[in-house]
Amino acid sequence: MRLLIGKIFCLLLAILCFNVCFSQTEWTLKKDRDGIKVYTGKAADSKFNMIRVSCKLNGSLSSLASILLQPEFQPEWVIATKTSKLVKRLASNHIYYYNIATVPWPFANRDMVIDLLIHQDSLTKKMIINANSIDKVMPPVAGLERIPFTQATWEVIPIAFNQIQVEYILKINPGGGVPAWVVNMFIAKAPFESFYNLSKFIQEKQFQGKQFDFIKN
Repeated sequence: MRLLIGKIFCLLLAILCFNVCFSQTEWTLKKDRDGIKVYTGKAADSKFNMIRVSCKLNGSLSSLASILLQPEFQPEWVIATKTSKLVKRLASNHIYYYNIATVPWPFANRDMVIDLLIHQDSLTKKMIINANSIDKVMPPVAGLERIPFTQATWEVIPIAFNQIQVEYILKINPGGGVPAWVVNMFIAKAPFESFYNLSKFIQEKQFQGKQFDFIKN
């Protein structure tokens, strides 16, 4: 019971943080193409800009959940992902996964362990996805730089048959001495390309007709 209460509290806190970031941040539109809008915004507690993506996807809530709950698919749609694999499945809507991202020379490739949790409001059907880096699940790997902090939140709502609206916010510190100005200069490119890939990937037959006991489409 305490564990359940703790999870609910963390989820509510994440939703509150998303709404605060969304409403108080001054966002600057950086890309607007193919129905995908990418914004950047100053983070109050970091030199690295935040990212916001807004788009419509031709798929269901369950189709998106199916993709995210199978991290081995990430190299097929997330830009610069070298490998991604499941570490532990805690519940049907909750996993840990390990990810290695390629980074241009002279910086070392990055790795991280992500705690991904999906929840749906039963009344509004809004799906909330939290994907945050966690420590002490896997030891450091020689030759890789562990990302010290990443926090991603998705708010997803069904807007028509087999169509969803996505609002995504990412905060990240890549670590390893990468200058903030370098990251901020190119930070909008990867999210745009990743969501463009996702817009195609979600329409593949293998993700159609998916059903989960924790999601009402």
